Amino acid sequence: MLERKKIVTPEDTHWEMTQLGNVRHLINMDRTDLRQFGVDIFELAIPAGSRSGKHWKMADEVDYVLEGEGYSLHWEVQEEIAEKYYARIAKEPTRHEIKKGDTLYVPQNTVVQHFAADGSPLRLLASQNRVFKHLGYNKVHYFEDSPEYTAGPDSVGSGPTP
Repeated sequence: MLERKKIVTPEDTHWEMTQLGNVRHLINMDRTDLRQFGVDIFELAIPAGSRSGKHWKMADEVDYVLEGEGYSLHWEVQEEIAEKYYARIAKEPTRHEIKKGDTLYVPQNTVVQHFAADGSPLRLLASQNRVFKHLGYNKVHYFEDSPEYTAGPDSVGSGPTP
């Protein structure tokens, strides 16, 4: 344990284009060189006037706005667990305006999509409790991909434009 890193530097990470958008994973289950085991942390960069992928995940998330402004749409999901899992997604989302310095909470079992304002790139630092993944609730369903996601999975993103 003492040989594992306590600090993650930009050189330890890379940007990649995903269905969610341009993402840089700082801490996740694939990083076995770190001393951290409880949360996953990533950065999401959304170009001005664009949006993230519209996705549904079980884990709740806390997003800190590093740069820019925009809004986040949340569709609540009402679940019923019977002989199988049933989900009823709200037809209308709630809208949450965000700007640099704000902290946004995305509840568990929510469909979410983030939007950058025109003329203002949006950069979020997102954290998720990893216990959901350990319990097997790590599947993310994408209803819509980020518009920048054209090259397919694992393509290299360039990072936010200064």
